[in-house]
Amino acid sequence: MDVRKVREGVWEFKEAGMDVPARVIASDKLYKTIEEGVYRQISNVAKLPGVLSPVLVMPDGHFGYGFPIGGVAAFNLEEGIISPGGVGYDINCLHGGTRVVSSFGYNVSIKEFDRIYTKKELKVGGRILKVKGRMPLVRSLNTFSSLMEDKEVTHSMRRKSNQLFHVRTLCSLRVKATGEHPFLTREGMVEVKTLAKGFELGVSLFTGVAYEKPSDKVILTSEDMSMTKQSLDELIKRKLLPLTEDSVYLPYLAKILGYLFGDGVVYFSGNTGYVCAYGVKEDLELMKKDLKQLGYSASIYSRSRNHMIIDQYGKKEFSTTNYELHVKSTSLAKLLVALGMPLGKKTSTDYGVPSWIIGSKRWVKRLFLAGFFGAELSSPDTHSKTGFYSPIVSQNKNGVCLENGRAFMTQLKQLLDELGVECTKVSVRREFKNKEGETYRLRLIISAKEDNLLRLWRNIGFEYNRKRQILAEIASLYILRKKAHTRASTKIASKVKALREKKMSLKEVQTLIASDTVNPRFIERHYYEDAGQRIRLDFKSFAKFKDESMRDIRKYGCLFDTVIDIKKIHSAGMVYDLTVKDNHNFTADGFIVSNCGVRLMTSNLKADDVKPKLGKIADDLFTSVPSGLGSKSRLSYTTPELEEVCVKGAVWAVERGFGVKEDLNHMEEYGAIDGADPSVLSDRAKKRGRPQLGTLGSGNHFLEVSKVEEIYDFEVAKKFGITQPGQVTVMVHCGSRGLGYQVADEYIQVMLEASKKYDITLPDNELACAPINSPEGQEYIKAMYCAVNYAFANRQFITHWVRDVFKRYFPAAELPLLYDVCHNIAKFDKHHGETVCVHRKGATRAFPKGRDEVPSDFRSVGQPVLVPGDMGTASYILVGTEVAMEETFGSVCHGAGRIQSRAAAKRNVRGEDVKRELEGRGEVIRAASDEVLAEEYSGAYKDVDEVVGSIALAGIGRLVAKVTPMGVVKG
Repeated sequence: MDVRKVREGVWEFKEAGMDVPARVIASDKLYKTIEEGVYRQISNVAKLPGVLSPVLVMPDGHFGYGFPIGGVAAFNLEEGIISPGGVGYDINCLHGGTRVVSSFGYNVSIKEFDRIYTKKELKVGGRILKVKGRMPLVRSLNTFSSLMEDKEVTHSMRRKSNQLFHVRTLCSLRVKATGEHPFLTREGMVEVKTLAKGFELGVSLFTGVAYEKPSDKVILTSEDMSMTKQSLDELIKRKLLPLTEDSVYLPYLAKILGYLFGDGVVYFSGNTGYVCAYGVKEDLELMKKDLKQLGYSASIYSRSRNHMIIDQYGKKEFSTTNYELHVKSTSLAKLLVALGMPLGKKTSTDYGVPSWIIGSKRWVKRLFLAGFFGAELSSPDTHSKTGFYSPIVSQNKNGVCLENGRAFMTQLKQLLDELGVECTKVSVRREFKNKEGETYRLRLIISAKEDNLLRLWRNIGFEYNRKRQILAEIASLYILRKKAHTRASTKIASKVKALREKKMSLKEVQTLIASDTVNPRFIERHYYEDAGQRIRLDFKSFAKFKDESMRDIRKYGCLFDTVIDIKKIHSAGMVYDLTVKDNHNFTADGFIVSNCGVRLMTSNLKADDVKPKLGKIADDLFTSVPSGLGSKSRLSYTTPELEEVCVKGAVWAVERGFGVKEDLNHMEEYGAIDGADPSVLSDRAKKRGRPQLGTLGSGNHFLEVSKVEEIYDFEVAKKFGITQPGQVTVMVHCGSRGLGYQVADEYIQVMLEASKKYDITLPDNELACAPINSPEGQEYIKAMYCAVNYAFANRQFITHWVRDVFKRYFPAAELPLLYDVCHNIAKFDKHHGETVCVHRKGATRAFPKGRDEVPSDFRSVGQPVLVPGDMGTASYILVGTEVAMEETFGSVCHGAGRIQSRAAAKRNVRGEDVKRELEGRGEVIRAASDEVLAEEYSGAYKDVDEVVGSIALAGIGRLVAKVTPMGVVKG
């Protein structure tokens, strides 16, 4: 085998039959210890379909099942596979006409969405996978923060389907989906086929405006701009000049400009331009993100002010805290002015709706209006129990600009007419006289007809004003509920008249129809009169409905509507689905659709204080955290609750008081990876997993009390909560127990059959696999993610009990979670501009600073990386680097790496000797048996110092701190 040294710490080889080269990360010393079988296994991985360059072995690598342990391999989504052997021991679609709402507020059928943005497609296992080109984001619900967000679609899929389910709700929302498609309920995601009448589904009432493809017509060129060459170059560099209708940046400019027409100002001081916007901090943060898309940095400031306003009613004085967004940029200011933004004070300036907005597509007009309404349109509110005020747009104008103000309101009315929203009039009221003369209040009054309000709030809505947008959704749902009530009343009235025609008496009709929702007086009125329908006196007021709905918004991030009908329908066509980054859900026709690791806790304790009590602490930890082969859970819970654990992971534990919400912010995938589906788990897997939740297990799993021995990077360490040598830390290493093992064991068999089915040539049957987007591949992903979430929850329960023990001895003890990272997983990450499936078997994700996947607390420095040693040696904390992203798909080692089998280790040493040696060094050891101590003695592992040294040498991880064991609990 011809292996060449690429550079210090990195080796590479490629043999005949390998589609991509293999790399080994190792120092010269460790390289010589790599087993021959590891080379054979990684070279086999390099022959699998869709594999990307390079495949890797980490310095802790050793012979495993299929993949070597310490192996990393990424696969493209077009041809790539997923293999249980690369991890360790979901096909759901919507009808093609389903409307999906983009972040720019337009809607497009999922079929057209699929066509418009496809860059390339490939047929895989009877399904057609689409890889997306550059595209806008879609509206998605972050179920953790309970906020609607804009998220990226990574890829889409289509397939044939013979059967769909048609779902209809009380408010006439309708959708068609395959039986496996999950929909949001108050209890989480539920497959359509399990829904029934009366289920409440999460909904978003905003529908937006239908998409129209923009032309390539030029709006602005360099010749239209009067500015210095430097400013001009800035715009050209940001691709803002020339500006065309189909520019990806135009939608951002449209909504930003709309808001600035209301609550913003552009001005110049000397030759320097300034752009300012005023509003609520959270809303301004959204504008800041959009400005970043244009290449501009904005700052948000707060200031407390004392105000005095003199108007026709007299003098008013009050104090407020205001938030302002500021951008100091001449090029941006000039660009906005060129696009129609008035300069300076708008009350005394003539301006109108920019001509390019008037000539734009309807969805771009909608963006401008929604931005403007975010600043200037009144909030939805009622003047009576159930009747809504007319929405009003108000602006002040000085007398000299009054006619211009009328013209502007007329232009707004024309835009609204084009979008189907009726206005009743423009009113003018003389206000008061200021230093610039008479001031007038202009008001554009929008019709309060309920269908008109629905078009306004559901189709246009508000940008940069989350409060008003939420109220618009609530008001829309309320109006739709009123309409449903009226429909039901009309139906009953018709039935009353039909029964009268059949010569039934009033009393007979009342006996037949009267119920809790239909009173006898209603029946009498329609029996004798041709009465119209009206809202009953006991119909809920909007004020009460709003309060109840706001509770749902705060808890779930969305509103709910009730299923009134669900039925199977025949389908002979294609169905479609989207994969959405992070949240893994999107709004479709108004509905919201959708293992082993290690963690480290820091503390405020010092080793010198803990050491005298460590023996008792270790005893209590050993008692409080069940450990050892066959250890049983302290928890009492049902199988349905186990299924919830598999979906919600550590979130399930935290919701029940086992930890705090802050813990979730310091976990990979925030403690619950999306896509898990417990329905694919076998009864055997559930039976094995249920009694083991909250247990440490056996083998190389452990609970270790350590102290910080050395700090290498004080700046990063401080970010991680590591402040000084001698600080106590606690490490927990365990996984998904019997549930995870059962999943791997069962799906090896499934994948063997799938490999034959899809004609995949296997260099080794232990690499049994299926195409990522095949039914078998998707089912395995769902099952694997159940195991991952089980593992997150498992470590969370143990963490809670560890904290309890320390509190007994140190009531003021604080043990915040530094980080929790998976060791055995296949995940969909974005690398080199493409989403790929990265298998990490006995390897750890190690992302650098700036990546969205890194928790916000660490994003400025990078992801914490935890590398445990064995029970007699140090463990290390590292931080991810850009080199890892470029060369190893953001991956590093996961531990020291075994060099002796457990059987060999037990032949070489006795457990009681290992314990005596460790205790002689001052460590406190508690183990379920002496046998496990022999299996895990230091000689069975590589030198962890050399392993992490290899990582640093290759540049794929940077050392932050070293911790050494004080006490160890082994299963």
